[in-house]
Amino acid sequence: MNKQEWDNSLMEHFAPKKGELSLELLMEMVAEVMETAPENVLTEEALPSAMTLNWNSIPNIPISEIGWSAMETKDGVEVPSAQRSQLAQFLSGIEKGKDLSVKIEALSNFYKMDESVRASFEGGDMKQNIAKAMSYLVFFKTLTQILTQFNASSAGFSFESFLGVLLGGKQVPTGEGTIADLTDETGVPISLKLYKEGNLEVGGSFTDLSRDLRKPEFKNTMQYIAVTKTLSGEGMDQQGTLDWYRFNFNLENVYNIIAKSSKESRKNILLPKVFIATNGESVEGVPEKAASIPSAEEMENEFYDILTSIIAENEEIISQQSGGNFNLEDLKQSLDFAKSETLFVGNKIRGKDNMAVKGVIQSLKASVLDTELSRDQVKATAIYKAIVKAYGILAGRYKRDEQKARRQETLNEMYFYDGLSEEELLERSMTFYNAASPELKIRCLEYAYGYISNGHFNLTQGMVQKISVLAGDKAAQLFPEGQSQVRIGQLEIGASNIQQVLNGLSGVLNQNIFQIFESLKVLTTNIQGYFAGGLNDDSKAKTAITAAEEIETKTADIADVEK
Repeated sequence: MNKQEWDNSLMEHFAPKKGELSLELLMEMVAEVMETAPENVLTEEALPSAMTLNWNSIPNIPISEIGWSAMETKDGVEVPSAQRSQLAQFLSGIEKGKDLSVKIEALSNFYKMDESVRASFEGGDMKQNIAKAMSYLVFFKTLTQILTQFNASSAGFSFESFLGVLLGGKQVPTGEGTIADLTDETGVPISLKLYKEGNLEVGGSFTDLSRDLRKPEFKNTMQYIAVTKTLSGEGMDQQGTLDWYRFNFNLENVYNIIAKSSKESRKNILLPKVFIATNGESVEGVPEKAASIPSAEEMENEFYDILTSIIAENEEIISQQSGGNFNLEDLKQSLDFAKSETLFVGNKIRGKDNMAVKGVIQSLKASVLDTELSRDQVKATAIYKAIVKAYGILAGRYKRDEQKARRQETLNEMYFYDGLSEEELLERSMTFYNAASPELKIRCLEYAYGYISNGHFNLTQGMVQKISVLAGDKAAQLFPEGQSQVRIGQLEIGASNIQQVLNGLSGVLNQNIFQIFESLKVLTTNIQGYFAGGLNDDSKAKTAITAAEEIETKTADIADVEK
């Protein structure tokens, strides 16, 4: 069979006939898989002799953080990318237009697959039931792949995009001067946190939070969605749970919450003595806001530029000590300079706080060094010394000089005064803020110590779980409408966990749809193999054609349902 014969045969089997369900989405998936499938899938597969619902029966959506977040502009109108449209189409059946808490509850109920859930798929429109089941299954499979196949940084970025699509919103580009990572369908700004269970930290730049709470377009609110993961196993065998939390910072509650946050974080809300004494009329003597330290992403770029130069000077010995397998990109991914919470100590401010020795060693062992090396052996390597030297140079660019020291002395006089304890100062500032008008609250945020000094705030997992207690008498609108507590649900993920859902569905749904996707996988695999083999292996071409026939037949069967 030559290429022309192959093309003609393929077109013949995919040519839509009257009354058939459109194959547009399936063909988009063919193109996507053809473009992104790794070489190791180029193995010949036979069509299954008997249909069994399993992990591979669920459509596989290529994970694309950039593609999922991309919105093209055509004639002044934002248009979603092909990748985003594909994911959105599959997720559209998950309580469309409903609040995240409703979606989480529906997903959790679907996963449990009890008698009432199974019964809901037995009646009504079979096509709608299939579409709904596919939405839920694709959600669980894609989320499982995000959290089990990628490192913390890549998983975090992809998770942001994934959640943005689920909520009908989009990611917020870095460098926008906001603490928000994404927005939902209505434009609500959301800061998303994804951590291991027990290690959750909700925090960041108080400067950015202050600015966001003063924005009328944000309705003076910043929503936080925090997710903790409890996973066991390795690679794709991992399984476990995700716990979801959500609350709002707003003009009313921010002082109460930050006043009970981590020790260093509390200082952010302090107000200068002269400001309180004059009811916000005077800020005489208060230094102007300090020049902002570059963002973590900007710091990351600077650090890698310095590190690359140092590595070039020591390339031979670094390569030797790495067993000849040194790869700078692997090292960058493992270090995850801008995002990693284990790479730094203290408030984890890049360029200011120290790097964590343990975090650096773990990153090196995970990327370029032998995992059997001891702590001291790693510290003796040229690449470890290069990282330490590079960060020392970076930190030196932003170290405090005499002028900054004098400025700090002035700040201390303005914000830490009359021999009052920190607790007394916090109480005085909080009392003043809570009694202020909305307009004066906004002015308070402009002169709060954390804003003037570029401070960082931090809430631990325990604090998040008790956020209602922290908010105290300012808990109004702490949660979105319809939500009564910070925890909004739990989801289970993992290939083995999802199998029990499939087992519950196997006797309910028309299995044609799963056969279509099984055949699609066989089709794309053999198309790849046929062309990769120089059009010489006719068996792959024949297997692909058989798969195409199967897709055509089963799609027609579904289109005929309930006619």
